[in-house]
Amino acid sequence: MTGAATVPTVERPLPLAAADTWRLFDALLYSVSHDLRSPLLSLTLSADLLRDSAAAASDGGTREVALDGLRYGARDMERMLQSLTVLSRARRRVFEHDRGPLGLILGGHLVMSDIEGLASRVVAVDPMTVRELLDEVAGEGPVEVRVNVEGDFVVLSVPVNADLPPFEGRPLYTLASSLQAYAGSAVERLAAAQMVLDRQGASFSVEGARLTVWLPLGES
Repeated sequence: MTGAATVPTVERPLPLAAADTWRLFDALLYSVSHDLRSPLLSLTLSADLLRDSAAAASDGGTREVALDGLRYGARDMERMLQSLTVLSRARRRVFEHDRGPLGLILGGHLVMSDIEGLASRVVAVDPMTVRELLDEVAGEGPVEVRVNVEGDFVVLSVPVNADLPPFEGRPLYTLASSLQAYAGSAVERLAAAQMVLDRQGASFSVEGARLTVWLPLGES
C-alpha cells in the first residue's frame, strides 16, 4: 500500500430494493416489448417473402434475402433473450464466500489511501465478484485504486480503462433501457455484477470515466 489520495465525492446509489424499482420495471417492460418486436417483425416479413417467393417460384434472390433476414432476426432475438438469462443466473448465483480481506481484492494494484491496516480490513462481500468487476472495467493489469472509508462502507475509485459502450450510472438501468443496444456487451456483464453485489449490500456506478464501488465493512 503506497501513497495517499482523496476519493472524489460521488453519491452512493441506493440499493435496488430501496430505489425506484417501478422505473426499472417500466424500463425492462419497454425494452422487452420494443426491442424484441424488431427481430420478430423481421422474422415475420421474411416468412412472408418466402411464402410469396414460393408462390411465384421465380425469384431465387428474394428467397436468399428472406433467409438472411430470418437468420439475422433470430440471432438478434437470441442475443437479447440470452442477456435476460444472464441476469436471471446472477440473481440465483451461489456465493463461494460472503466476506474477505481488502488485500485479496486490491492485490496487484497501486493502492492510494491513508487508512492504516487497509489490507486486513474485511468487507462483507464475495471478494472474487469484486475482483472480476475490477478486471472488467480496469483490465487485468495494475491500476491506481483510490480507497476511502465512508461510514460503514469502504469506497473504491478505479479508472475505466476497458473499451466499454458509452454509458454512465448503473449498468442494470442502462441494459434494461435498451436490450437492443447493450445485450451481449460489457454492460450486460456489469449489470449481472450489479445484481450479485446488490444482494450483499454493495453497490457501484460509473461516472466520469471512473468506477466507484461501495463495499460494506464486515467484522475484522
